[in-house]
Amino acid sequence: MFAVPFRKAVVNTPPRSIFRPVDLTPNASGYLDIIRSLAALAVTLGHWRSFYFVDYEHIAPSVATLPVKAIYFLTGFGHQAVMVFFVLSGLFISSSVLRNLDRSTWSWRNYVIDRGVRLYLVLVPGLLLGALWDLVGVRFFNHTGIYSAPLVAFCCGIPAQRLNMSSFLGSLFFLQTRFTTVLGSNSPLWSLFNEFWYYVLFPVLIAVILSAKRRSVMVVVYIGVAVFAAWVLGGELSGFVVWLAGGSIALTSCHFRFSASRGWAARLYTLCTGALAGICLITARANRGWLGSDLAVGLSFALLTHGIVQLRVPLGMIGLRLARAFAGFSYSLYVLHFPLLLLIRAKWLPTFRWQPDGIHFLWGAGIATVVLFYAFAVAHITEQKTSVVRSWVRGQFASAFR
Repeated sequence: MFAVPFRKAVVNTPPRSIFRPVDLTPNASGYLDIIRSLAALAVTLGHWRSFYFVDYEHIAPSVATLPVKAIYFLTGFGHQAVMVFFVLSGLFISSSVLRNLDRSTWSWRNYVIDRGVRLYLVLVPGLLLGALWDLVGVRFFNHTGIYSAPLVAFCCGIPAQRLNMSSFLGSLFFLQTRFTTVLGSNSPLWSLFNEFWYYVLFPVLIAVILSAKRRSVMVVVYIGVAVFAAWVLGGELSGFVVWLAGGSIALTSCHFRFSASRGWAARLYTLCTGALAGICLITARANRGWLGSDLAVGLSFALLTHGIVQLRVPLGMIGLRLARAFAGFSYSLYVLHFPLLLLIRAKWLPTFRWQPDGIHFLWGAGIATVVLFYAFAVAHITEQKTSVVRSWVRGQFASAFR
């Protein structure tokens, strides 16, 4: 039912040599896995530091050492890390869509299954576990009102007021921040709203382009869906530009490649674009000018990604395995970490946050380690089973519509 209209549109696809996306080498995938892991860690550590340690301007002079300042600086890129996620998502998803179109194997049904399994296999446990931690916190550790006041530092409303069915269903169906609030305290779920509607909008736009010359009712349907998705996104379309910048790498890296004999050029390009991305990140931390905007950070990282996917500097088998292992629970870490960090904060630091001295950094490192292992354990039975569950769901649909 889903496949027929899009397959008809594929008849007029561009030549294969133009339409084919880049094929990522194991080495390139390893580098991207490292970046994905670091981005998830940046988000988590940013929240960790804000939960447990005083703000930078309140650091006592006796502990304001260079290493402490460096830690505060490096744990302040959480929001920018989400732009990195958008770029990587655009690259991976658009590569999959374009590759299937190029091979004439595209179907809406498989696309919905693949994306739905990927999102929900982590999101549903994340919503349930997050609600559980918030309910425990509200019931047993809210004597200082931490769950009954807005989490201003995280742009989050009152967690206790968001533990309702409306917020649960809104977060489940990716309507949070636009039509409902996120569930409980789990403010990082705002970006999943963006991701889902980017997933909807991109293939629909491709369908509109491929169907433009066809006088078909489906063209009107595709345009209607695209307009609806754009309306739902509202002011979040700038993030879609960043997402599309990542998607463009799927084509530019295939058709504008550095030859094997010019490996030095790929390294030089990556070095220069890496410096540009670094400047944008530093400017973002300083809150100065357009160079520090989400759009600039995203576009500069997309330029950097064009070089990364062509690097021929080997990671080695150990490096590839470690990169794959950490990337294998990055999505789970993103979805799961916030409510548990808040619960631990409510239990152990209900009123005051720590000064960043040695002993408290050790305590904080212990908490961060607990959260990492928690995300890894949940991912072991959810995120890391994605391919298995996806195959099973595809089989069930194939049997049902046979």
